[in-house]
Amino acid sequence: MEQVHEYAAAETAGDVPGIPEPLVIGRQPRLVSRPGPLSAVRRPDSEIDGAALPGLEVRAASLRGDAHRYYGTPRQDAMGLWHDGDHLLLACVADGLGSKEESHIGAATACEVAHANLSDFLVHAEPVTAARYFIENIADDINDRADKLQVAPDELSTTFCAAVVEELPEASRHRATIMRVGDCTAWRLHRGVWMPCFQEDEAEAAVATSATRALPRDVKHVEVGHADLYPGDMLLLCTDGLAKPMRAPQVSTQLSDWWRQGPPPLPEFFWQMSFRARTHDDDRTAVCLWRV
Repeated sequence: MEQVHEYAAAETAGDVPGIPEPLVIGRQPRLVSRPGPLSAVRRPDSEIDGAALPGLEVRAASLRGDAHRYYGTPRQDAMGLWHDGDHLLLACVADGLGSKEESHIGAATACEVAHANLSDFLVHAEPVTAARYFIENIADDINDRADKLQVAPDELSTTFCAAVVEELPEASRHRATIMRVGDCTAWRLHRGVWMPCFQEDEAEAAVATSATRALPRDVKHVEVGHADLYPGDMLLLCTDGLAKPMRAPQVSTQLSDWWRQGPPPLPEFFWQMSFRARTHDDDRTAVCLWRV
């Protein structure tokens, strides 16, 4: 009994290792990574979620960027997950435009209503048509939310990306249809190599769309991509707060090294998502789907 007591005392004395500071990749950022003033708009600083589903492991996190923490402004990113209890998963991320003070409402609304609008996607066999109806319905809901708040719909502007993942047991794979408006994006991690899910070059697409394409205004600018997920693959949906630093080989390689090993525990995933990189202090959101 004495030994047990001494061991417990050692644990409470702080001998158990703590969580290290977030990894700095590249040059040291200027801003300190810690909470700042409370914003007038009360949104959680961060969210984390996960799930174990048939053939899939899910990890998801949305973090307020260091710049928003420093200035006491709310996280403008949002994310959403929904499963039908059988073979269908919906995952989405959204990023409210930084120039619009109410854009966090648009991002949150897009992710909140995506599930309710999924039925219009499922009744259309042709993916582009299905995606168009799905996105138009989400844009209508954002417009309705703006009317209730008595603000211009443009004040709720948000980029958006969603994946509908269907289990195909007979093919030993999962099929993902991915839709976006704006600069949120998706990648498939296959044997440690990042493969874009959209045809456009990622860097050119970000320059062309990040300042102008957003819901509910640009509802016609829907891009559709696909990904087949086989055992060992991972699908990443993310906002530009992660997509932009991933253009640096140091960051993309580090994430590949972490995530090619399979899904980490939730606290470790949150720590990994908290990495720091100079000039990249925006909100950061990712949904990772591992095919197991």
